[in-house]
Amino acid sequence: MKKVFITGMTGFVGQHLKNHLLKKGYEISSVSKGDLCDPYSVESWRTALEKAECATVIHLIAKTHAADARDPSALSTYRRVNVGITRALLEASKDYGVKRFVYLSSIKAVGEETPIDQSFTEESPCNPEDCYGITKREAEELILKNSRSIETLILRPPLIYGPGVKGNFLKLMNAVQKGIPLPFAKVKNARSMLNVYNLTYTIQIAVESHASIDRIFHIADNEAVSTSELIHIMALALGKTPRLFPCSSIVLEKLGNFLGKSDTIKKLTRSLVVSNERVKKLLSITLPYTLPTGIETTASWLWGLQKQTERKIPEE
Repeated sequence: MKKVFITGMTGFVGQHLKNHLLKKGYEISSVSKGDLCDPYSVESWRTALEKAECATVIHLIAKTHAADARDPSALSTYRRVNVGITRALLEASKDYGVKRFVYLSSIKAVGEETPIDQSFTEESPCNPEDCYGITKREAEELILKNSRSIETLILRPPLIYGPGVKGNFLKLMNAVQKGIPLPFAKVKNARSMLNVYNLTYTIQIAVESHASIDRIFHIADNEAVSTSELIHIMALALGKTPRLFPCSSIVLEKLGNFLGKSDTIKKLTRSLVVSNERVKKLLSITLPYTLPTGIETTASWLWGLQKQTERKIPEE
């Protein structure tokens, strides 16, 4: 029986990863907040690892990107979770004798945007811009410093989507389904995203690889699309007609500044392209989902969720 220890298993990615690995015959171990007592304690993590008897740790726990991510005063809070917990777990993993430590980082550890015709590679300089990206990079540096004493692998995804997704991706999909006119017909950008099933498959291959893989890998769907292309793909999956009208990116970004939604609008007007060539080559990965098929599975989940909600509403 193959055994892995997963932190953050109750989250969006964690739930999908658990389900994927169970189907592949893995025995999954984790620990709840109540059972762990102190997530910043090496001893607490060591006790959990000894009980689990796992040779592989997959670390997903993080304080994720939120509204306060650009507030410098929030840096210590992000650092306490994203670096402090990682440090304790890593030390406990070394003490116990864990063989492989897989860490889910973020492309935000590198930066926020690229030119439309260029991509972030693993050789790109790191210039994180907010508390989340800064502390994700700090956690990466901590892990890399310990790579001589434990096999480590760091994955940097962009936005992750799929059944159960929340946030701005879900808001955009809901808007497309409702037929709300959207002002992105003239936006010429390119954005990389990652289907959660492509991510869980990649993590499985990383766990099973016999190669020494002490390095960072970027992971994204093969396709980078403009916002208008994404809306068309969503509309097709939802059985809707996309409703787009033209508005320049400059005007949209000025409006975003005025409404206090600058970051949200920039994600819809600017580019963030991620190269996945290294991970596909060195881990011999063929991603199972294209972006359109990934959107289709997300649309099917959304449709089912809405039908379930409708059944719960009592008739008058």
